[in-house]
Amino acid sequence: MIVTRPIHNGEPDLLVGFECLMLNIQDLDGNEVAKVSAPNGHWTHDALESLDIYAYSPNGWNAYLDNHWIGSSEV
Repeated sequence: MIVTRPIHNGEPDLLVGFECLMLNIQDLDGNEVAKVSAPNGHWTHDALESLDIYAYSPNGWNAYLDNHWIGSSEV
């Protein structure tokens, strides 16, 4: 699950400041399986949440914007 979007008041927005970075998808062993450029030059919460990351790593994944963790299949 991508967890960039804050749900409750006071939670940080994990996307702020990292919108233009490359999405790095890793399998659960930490191997890079894909790098995805930001659509139109920047990521939005909706764009990240609409990705089918399982298409890149069907057995589980961790997602990073550059090296900033933003989600996992294990959340």
